[in-house]
Amino acid sequence: MNPGRRFAFFLSTLGIFILLSACASQPVDLIYEPGSNQVQPKQYVSSLHFGFVTFEDDRMIPKGTGVKRMIGWGQPDTFIANVNIPRHVTESFVKQYRYLGFHATWIRTPPPNFSFSSRDWVRSLRLQYPNVNVFVIGKIKDYQFQMGYGGFIEGTGEKSIQAQTNIEAYFIDGNTGRFIWGDTIHHRTRGVVKDQPALIVAADKTESTLQRVILDFADRSVPHLAKVFPGAIRVTNNGMAAAPGTPAAIAPQAVNPNQSPIPSGKGRLVVSTTPAGGKVYIDGVYYGNTPILLDLPSGIHLLKVRMDGYHALRDKIGILEQKVTTWEERLHKKY
Repeated sequence: MNPGRRFAFFLSTLGIFILLSACASQPVDLIYEPGSNQVQPKQYVSSLHFGFVTFEDDRMIPKGTGVKRMIGWGQPDTFIANVNIPRHVTESFVKQYRYLGFHATWIRTPPPNFSFSSRDWVRSLRLQYPNVNVFVIGKIKDYQFQMGYGGFIEGTGEKSIQAQTNIEAYFIDGNTGRFIWGDTIHHRTRGVVKDQPALIVAADKTESTLQRVILDFADRSVPHLAKVFPGAIRVTNNGMAAAPGTPAAIAPQAVNPNQSPIPSGKGRLVVSTTPAGGKVYIDGVYYGNTPILLDLPSGIHLLKVRMDGYHALRDKIGILEQKVTTWEERLHKKY
């Protein structure tokens, strides 16, 4: 048997082993809830219509074996989900975008000649979906959990869950077919199984990492989309659009809210964190690290603070004209 056939035989055997092993375990129930983790609805008002093409499952084992429901590892089992993973992930993107206030369509079945490697795929989608402004295509690089036990001797400690999601996605102009923005975003979380069943904890942790990835894509894509579609996306408060304008950052060496006059039509925001050094984003645009002082147009703005090794913080800030607003929070480490 030549090397190529031996490798194919190995993959098919491995796939059968995984499937049989997984079938011996209870399926993991994945039910994506866009409002979990206190994420507020209708954070944006937008005229854009997003079309999400079913993501490609680029994970090593599913790609090699065709087992599209593989979701976790653990001793002695490999776990499967109650849903097809590429369809579940894509539908989760659609649900979350709609919850945030965007128009979103799930393109379950692309045109027959669709191919991620073909240059003609956008033209085919545009003919079939002429009302879509932004097509989103992506690959699932990682989406699973690992279940194990701690302790100096393996198996003597508490059962723990480590979940992670890694998605590569690209935003394409539906009118021109041109690339707008894309990136690979990864989130990971850990937890200890205590009072709840292990598979419920595993599902919750896995979905939590997926939500953080989707929210990051939404936040980080906004400034890029705004350049291509001026005025098409606005941050909201109960459906009321925020006042337009761009915040001006003031050097944070010695943040003093009264160090200079506040410009007309604006209010002042002072952002500080413990520890310092968090990256500050206002309405999806990065302006510097904490501590920082920003002069913003009056209205409601979406604040996000990120720092490597710490959980990201999101908040809506109301800015009053000629008033100073102080925002101070402690960043919590990831475990």
